[in-house]
Amino acid sequence: MTFFDDKAMTQAEDTTVTSAPQVGDQTISVNVELSGPEWSLRTTLLVPKEPIAPEKMVPVFFSFADAVVGSAAENVERTGEKVSCKMGCGACCRQLVPISETEARWIHDVVERLPSVRRTEIRTRFAEARRRLSEAGLVDRLLHPETWAEGEGWSIAMSYFHLGIACPFLEDESCSIHADRPVKCREYLVTSPPEHCAQPTANTIKMVDLPFRVWTAMARLDNDSPTEGKIPWVPLVLALEWTDNQPQRPVPSCGHEVLRRFFEILSRKSIVGGQSSVVESHTDLGERK
Repeated sequence: MTFFDDKAMTQAEDTTVTSAPQVGDQTISVNVELSGPEWSLRTTLLVPKEPIAPEKMVPVFFSFADAVVGSAAENVERTGEKVSCKMGCGACCRQLVPISETEARWIHDVVERLPSVRRTEIRTRFAEARRRLSEAGLVDRLLHPETWAEGEGWSIAMSYFHLGIACPFLEDESCSIHADRPVKCREYLVTSPPEHCAQPTANTIKMVDLPFRVWTAMARLDNDSPTEGKIPWVPLVLALEWTDNQPQRPVPSCGHEVLRRFFEILSRKSIVGGQSSVVESHTDLGERK
């Protein structure tokens, strides 16, 4: 489930953006068309037009990720396979989950909106998870992935998994914030028997192939440096701590401009199993009253 760098990201071609948003509208309806050699996707996104904090765009990216994952799942089922993930199967909720910095702020806000008693309960779970990671000597490593040597991410992810630390939002083996769960969680679907997820190996886990990874493009939005091989990310389990230590929030941007940059990143850095993939994107920015 854990991927941390751009090794599998390749240059794409034929990226176009058509028309422009109408000034003065609070939201715009964006018709998106993405296509590759063996796949295509059409969907519509509602985007705030006025300058907003980056984390306020997260629901838009959730909607897009759900469309991508849903299309991929339909393709799998057309081949006769079935997605085996279901409510009550939470083995993957003990894996190291990388999220974008923007999603870390979103998760922090989700927790802060909870009623006082519930908020305290969830924060206590985060604190307990951190305690166990500290005992294992993993906290500093997880907070500074930019210091990892090439290929070290896999061993750290497995060390994390063997600790058996459940996601602080996991209850009765199901996600208690399902509608607000990170994009990486949405993108993790398997067709292999669910019991294999408790002891995952490359030979026993068969993931649903996606044409690209939305979470990676989101992370690139936070720091889209063409010279950096690694992308910025935050471990979900340390999202509250990371956000508490980042009091200065990013400058608000117009929603449609954030979306434009997102698709530019997605089109030139598409992920398809580590192989070259052409992604052609068309976004029709039309007005919505």
